[in-house]
Amino acid sequence: MAAVLLAALSLSACGDKDDKAAGTSADPKASSANTSKDLTQASFMSVVTAAQSKARTSHVSMDVGFGGQSIKAEGDVEIGASAADTAMSMTMDMGSAVGNMELRLVDQVFYLNFGPMTQNKFAKIDLTDDSNAAGQQYGQLLDQMDPSKQLEAFNEAMTSFEKKGSPKKIDGVDAQPYELVLDTAKIASVAELPGGAADSMPKTLTYTMFLGPDNLPRRMSTEVSGSAITVDYSKWGETVEIKAPSAAEISDQDLGKLMSGELAG
Repeated sequence: MAAVLLAALSLSACGDKDDKAAGTSADPKASSANTSKDLTQASFMSVVTAAQSKARTSHVSMDVGFGGQSIKAEGDVEIGASAADTAMSMTMDMGSAVGNMELRLVDQVFYLNFGPMTQNKFAKIDLTDDSNAAGQQYGQLLDQMDPSKQLEAFNEAMTSFEKKGSPKKIDGVDAQPYELVLDTAKIASVAELPGGAADSMPKTLTYTMFLGPDNLPRRMSTEVSGSAITVDYSKWGETVEIKAPSAAEISDQDLGKLMSGELAG
């Protein structure tokens, strides 16, 4: 769940119809009216999401460590003017027991390739299909990427904000660390966790975000329930190409049953 919250925070963006089309090149090092030296708790989210909206694209690398094991993920993101316009392509190394996984988010449809478990094809989840249990579950992730909802949710949940330590060279720029503390009771996505999982969440989540002079995140990290999560961002504003799998690459397996363990590989 911490990874989902981290991804949601990183994908928050405020855009409008006048923004440049996704995938076009922007200048992430352009000067901003609010530099990272001027940020306050009140302005932080709006300034960062505005910078992300201008850049529109990023390369993302994630590392989740727990119990001596590590899950690594890498891919590209297009941040749209709304959650419906946001796209993602990512590969994940789940370790020797599970292997590699690939996911794509295109036009509000999740495509997940679990290797042999999905016949080396992509299982498909339409996040707008309210009649599908898997669609409803993963649709919550799409909701968490909604720019206006995320901005409101994290602003309400943020209990403290502090400039923390000296800048660190990341992605070729001096990135200033900030520490954000969020009240999990005020994060709707936590309250909606199934099976009493919300009760096992800590009362607060502490994030460290490293911002470049352009107010773009270069690194985010947090730790929850013994899991350390680090997300690095690079190549802001560079052109990316994220496409849905071809019809031949899509499996007809029921992903809901697959996720519940009812399907054999």
